[in-house]
Amino acid sequence: MDTVQDASQVTPTGTGDSDGWPIPVAEFLSGTHLNRADVILTRKHWDLRSWLIRWATRGTFSHSAMVFLVPHQENGFNNTFVIESASKGVDLKNLASYLNDKRQVVGIKRLNGSWFDERAQSLVRGRMLNSIQSSYSYATLLRLGLAFFNELAFGIKARIWGARSAIQGRRRRTLEPPSAFICSGLVQLGYLNAVAEQVAMGYLLPQRVGEVVFQKDVASFLPKDWSQFSDAEQYEIMWDFVAGFQDVLEAVTPEDLAVSSHLEWVYVIRDGFAYKVNSQEHAHEMLAWQPT
Repeated sequence: MDTVQDASQVTPTGTGDSDGWPIPVAEFLSGTHLNRADVILTRKHWDLRSWLIRWATRGTFSHSAMVFLVPHQENGFNNTFVIESASKGVDLKNLASYLNDKRQVVGIKRLNGSWFDERAQSLVRGRMLNSIQSSYSYATLLRLGLAFFNELAFGIKARIWGARSAIQGRRRRTLEPPSAFICSGLVQLGYLNAVAEQVAMGYLLPQRVGEVVFQKDVASFLPKDWSQFSDAEQYEIMWDFVAGFQDVLEAVTPEDLAVSSHLEWVYVIRDGFAYKVNSQEHAHEMLAWQPT
């Protein structure tokens, strides 16, 4: 007969709280803890593919996905599904398949803010759903594995500055995504294109786009003070950025999502339990902790 390990035996000092955390994975999945568009980050212990991807992207995580459907926000469903770009292409997957695997360590982050309401959440997942037939970009992953970070940063800057003169000549008014993604690039472009679409519809201000650019080197090329520009200029700056650099942002890695200050840590799930976390430091403590 299997034995159930008590949470107090697997919890490091200081990670429990008065609300009864940590909780078993089954209880976590049956509750109302997740929102649509939450970002899922995973790594798998004793797995060569997971190690190779972490090596190639110089990161803590090997995969990312986004919460697509949660039962408490939808009718007629009992399971939580995520949308992801994996080796077979962009598809939906039951989140339980990650959380019930004891070799998986899962981090969950969330974009908070009153402007990121249910309409915005739904639009983000809709933009990602449009990519359901897209393939996985092994070429992008290989490029990241072969490039040193300073070379990648230089390439980003050269791409941005080189595009500025081209943008002056003509403008692109479409938000066509690439035909292939790595997992985190799919998440990044889903957020970026959805926010740009809401700006175009008049629901959001152009500067909101800076809150969904998860690669800090790329984000540094957006204005720090948007108020110095007129409304029309703000819109032009936002659209130039979004329409011009889809291919650059396709290369955002799981580590970019993990360290981004725009996404707040909310949970770490490991060893059969879900832990509530409230800071980057707390999340790192939980990710590094090994049970005795």
